[in-house]
This record gives sequence, structure tokens and C-alpha cells, in this order.
Amino acid sequence: MPAAFLPEAIETASVENQADVIEVIGTRAENSEKIDRRTFQVQQTPHSAQKDAVQLLRGLPAITVTPDDRILLLGAGNANIYINGRPYIGDAKQYLRTLHGTDIDRIEVLTNPSAQFSAEGTGGVINVVLRKNETAGTSGNVSLQSSSYGHSLVDTTVNVKRGKWAYEVKAGGNVGTMVRSRYQKLRTVEAPGGGLATVNSEDGEFSYEGVVGRLSGKVTYDLDPKTTISAQLGGGGGHDIVTNKGQFLGLTADFPSFYEHRIMSSVASYLMGDFSILHRGTAKGETLSASAQFYANPDVRDVTNARFSDGRLFRTDVRKPSHSVDAHIDWKRPTAAGQILSIGSTWRLDVTTQDYLFTSIGAGRTLGPDVADAYDGSSSTIAAYATFQQPLGDLILTPGLRVEHNARRISSPGTAEMVIRRSDLFPTFHAKQRLGRKLDLSASYSKRIERARLEILRPYGLVEDAVTIFQGNPNLKDQSTHSYEVSLQYHSGKTQAGIIAYMRNTDDLWNRTYDVSPAGTTVYSFVNAGSRRNAGVQFDLSTPLNRRLKVSASLNLFNQRNQVDAFGRPEVRSDFRYTTNGTLEWTLPERGSVPGDVAQLQWSYNSRSRDYQLTDLAWWDASLAYTHSFSRTLSLSATFRSPRRTRQRLIAPFAQEAISRQRTPEIQLKLLKTFGGR
Repeated sequence: MPAAFLPEAIETASVENQADVIEVIGTRAENSEKIDRRTFQVQQTPHSAQKDAVQLLRGLPAITVTPDDRILLLGAGNANIYINGRPYIGDAKQYLRTLHGTDIDRIEVLTNPSAQFSAEGTGGVINVVLRKNETAGTSGNVSLQSSSYGHSLVDTTVNVKRGKWAYEVKAGGNVGTMVRSRYQKLRTVEAPGGGLATVNSEDGEFSYEGVVGRLSGKVTYDLDPKTTISAQLGGGGGHDIVTNKGQFLGLTADFPSFYEHRIMSSVASYLMGDFSILHRGTAKGETLSASAQFYANPDVRDVTNARFSDGRLFRTDVRKPSHSVDAHIDWKRPTAAGQILSIGSTWRLDVTTQDYLFTSIGAGRTLGPDVADAYDGSSSTIAAYATFQQPLGDLILTPGLRVEHNARRISSPGTAEMVIRRSDLFPTFHAKQRLGRKLDLSASYSKRIERARLEILRPYGLVEDAVTIFQGNPNLKDQSTHSYEVSLQYHSGKTQAGIIAYMRNTDDLWNRTYDVSPAGTTVYSFVNAGSRRNAGVQFDLSTPLNRRLKVSASLNLFNQRNQVDAFGRPEVRSDFRYTTNGTLEWTLPERGSVPGDVAQLQWSYNSRSRDYQLTDLAWWDASLAYTHSFSRTLSLSATFRSPRRTRQRLIAPFAQEAISRQRTPEIQLKLLKTFGGR
């Protein structure tokens, strides 16, 4: 498309900032109803092509990627991952790591999503919009990656477009060690009946390695100029091995010292499919879309073998096949100038089964007798929604309403079947006021819900290690959140700045609670522990410092008020927290037709936080990357990930624990070759 036909904000991002990885862009004219999100365009440069989707997310405002790769919005609440406007129903984090910058058109961040999105998930939504194959011929990329951990990865994508037909084939795999770290624990356990406390320490090593393969194919066909259908099928499998080596040292006479060697072997396969149809109506902006996708793990088996230096051993054998189905139909219809009606319906089904077997020699006195447990679980959610956009001059209003009916069932031998049926209304409201060409003011509200995962509702316990058991809680209630936001966004040329003030009130809050069995084993479970209020403000800025140097940074300040367990006495506590993340990017001059090299520093910092019985101490993370282009289609990137330390404190009535984990520093090399046009 010629630059003259691009909206001003898009032209700025696409033409003037070719060296940047991502740029904030204005709302597209044909998508003017999308006032519930901020959009970030992924630039087509060698440096952005080198990055996977998780690495791109690390540099965006409002997003925090934690040391264990949880993706948070505004510092709290796990974000739901959507692909092209639909929830990804498989392993989202694994899928994001297979996407390169060349695969992604833009990333949309919705801290307070509208009724068009599922009410499930209190953290918000990140929608990754994939790039369409619109160029005739063959294109794609091949990447090779190696890590100092001993991990290697290969990914390839081939796109072919012939007339009305477009084809895509993706294949890849990885082998080797993906995570390596050390940990230390200091544990104090008191018998529920009283007496002297038992104190011990644990010093260990953790590694995660394996081999994985994946293959998928997609076909897209233009039935006519207004109708497109697509179908996708893929699958894969792998074998992962998680190894823990721990030295337990008794610091009191009643805890004998021993050494543990524990290995979990996980073998799994998956199958996924997707079918979608998009029809553009006669009215400008009118669309009718329908889709159905499924994801199945037909064979998942986790086997853990633990051996101890004192002759004890235990084995857990868990088989847990599952499958999910998600269907969606949506109709958008402009009713008048600026007015847009959107209505739709969704259906989501999750089904899982589990067979659990625990056997031991000598470990039964602390971890319990040998058992064979099982359960079947299912969750079905049917929803309908409607939103309506109404402009009033420079003010745009978008009220919405979503109704969801959820039915869950858990059955296990020897226990009564548990059936939960619940219908809820989820109102949303968004307003946007243009205060000129460079300034926008927005306000929003939404009600959202977090439903307990089926595996949390199982009625029995699972042995995790020599001193820990996880107990399911079939009585765990859903937690719901009322979210309020006001934001002010400024954009002028290459400079973008914003401020978001927000408040989130969560009821029936989930928290971990820890207890001690009569044998001295720590048992933890999830419970509903009161409510929580997060009130805060986020500042973000993206601007060039000079012709070659650009900085993007965000700072989140908020007050968290929630119930904590003060040695058996619940009390409400208020804590001030702050988080920050940012990217400093330096671009060298082009060498003729070859793009200039790019150096990039990324950082994250989270201050101390307190939940019911757990305290996460402050942590930080940083990485340094350098991309060298040999040509416009061949580049090499080197990334150094700093050593990362996380610390956690457990303070429960009968158990106290201090945990420190240290990740080994890592160097990654990635060679990427692109070909053709897209």
C-alpha cells in the first residue's frame, strides 16, 4: 500500500522507524470500534525477526514476564493469550516461542477487555495478530538456535500463495537442556500437637531437558472477493526429563540427613485443528466470522522416581489425557455513521481424566500409604455477547454485556460426584474522548471471573517430593474481579507516552494455604481467602534519545490490600508495590543495502509482594542482545541472559520456609534465514 494511503500513526511507525522492533500505532480506520486495546506494530527488521513472541512481549508497557514465564498485565493476574482474536487452547507459552517477528503483524494489549472476549481470566488479554500471506510465490524462514545450556532448536516456515490458494507449513523441534538452576531451602516444621520444631535445610540442583518435534499445515482459500475459509491441522510430541538432586541436612536431632535424586519423565503427544470462515458484508466494515478449534493430548504420562541415600524410594505414575474444543461466531454490523453493533456466541469444552498411582518403599511413614486414585473432570461454558459503539462527536461510547453459563463435573471413585452449574452476567463499558490529534482520554469497566482448573478440584493429594504433598480442593469457589481504568495516551511522531490509573477488586481470592500432617510432611492446597484490592498507576514512555538510540520503559506503582495469615490470625494488610520494565535499543547505520546492526538491553524489576502465607521478595531480570545482518535475508543474533535469583518466604502456623533459586547465566545464538516476500 502506498504511504500516502496510510493513516498518520501507521505511516509514522512503518516508514520513519524501520529500525525499531515495535511501535505504538493509532487505531486503524476500519477497526475504529477497537477502543479497548493498545496496539503495537511489529516492524519487519532482522532484529525483530530474530525475536520470538515472548521476547517481544518483554518490552511492551503493562506486560511483565516473571522468572517462571508467567505473563502478567499491570503487575498482577495472568494474561490470557489470544491468536487472531480467538483464545489459544493449547500450551500458549510454548506456542509463542515458535513465533518469530516475521510471523506477527501486531500485538494488542487489553488490560480491560470488552464483552467480545471470554470473561474467564482476571488478568486481561494479549491478542497476537499473525501476518497474512498476501504475496504470490514462495516465502518463509529457517532458524537455528543454540544455547550454552546445551539446548538446540530448529524452526522452519514455508508459505506458498497461488491465486486464490495459500498454504503454510511449519515444522520444528528442540533437544537438550532448557533450564539449569540451583536452589536452597531452610525449612521449619512444628507438630500440630505442639512440641519442639524440626529444622532442616535443602541444597540442590534443578535441570529441565528433553526432545520435542512438531509439524502443522494450513490451507486458505478465497471463495470470492468477500469470503475466505481456512483450515489447519498439526501435531507433535516429545519426551521431557526434570531432574532434582537435593542434599537434606538435619539441623535438629529429630531430622536425619539424607540425599535425594528425583527424576520426572514426561511423555506426551498433542493434536490440534482449526477451521474458520470470514465473510465481508456489503456494508463497509460488516463482517461475519465463525471458527472452531480443538486441542487434544491423547497420551500424557508423567512418571516420577525418587531414591534416597537411606534406602527409601517412591514412585508416582500419572496418566492425564485431555481435550478442549472452542467454537466462536461473531457478526459486526455498522448501523449508522460511527455506530457498530457486534453480537456473537461462543462455546468452550474442557475434558480431562487422571489415573494416579503412588508406591513407595520406606517412604510411606511420611508420605502416606500406597494409593491408586482417579478422577474425571469436564467444564463446558456457553456464552452470548453484544457490544454497541456510539460516537458523540469526539466521544466514543461502547457498552457491552456478556452472559455465560458454566457447568463443571468432577467424579472420583469413592467420593460423591460434584456438579457445579452457574450463570453470570458480565457487563463492560468503554469510553474514549479525543482531546486533539495527539491526546486521547479513555475510561473502562469490566467484570471478569477465574474458574478453578479441573486438576485443582480433584479430591485427593499428589506427592510432589520427599516433604511436600499437594491436596486438591473440590470446594474451591470461583474468584471474580471488578476492574476500573482511566488512561491518558499521548502520541507525537516517534514519541509515545501514557498513564493508566486503575483499581481491581477481587472477591473469593485464591491463595495457597500450608499445613503439616501428623507425620511432619508439608501439605498445601488452594483456598478462598478473603478479597484483594489493587489500586495503582502506570507510566510508560517510548521515545528516541537521538538518531540511533531509543528507550521504551514503563513504571507501575500500586497499593495491594489483601488478607494475610499472621500465624493463624487472618488480618488485612496494605502493601505498596512497584514494577518496571524497559528496552534500550541502539541501531548502527546501514551498510549499503544491508540493515545496520542492533544492540538491545531489556530489564525487568518487581518489588516485594505478600499474599496469604507466601511472600515473594524483590527480583530482577536483564538480557543483552546483539543482531548482525550479513544481508537483508541472513542474520545472526547473540543474547546473554543474566543470572537470576528469586526468593520466597512461607509463614504458616506450623510451617516456615525460606527458598532461594538461582538461574545459571545463559548465552543464546540464533541464525535466521528468510526467503521470498510476504
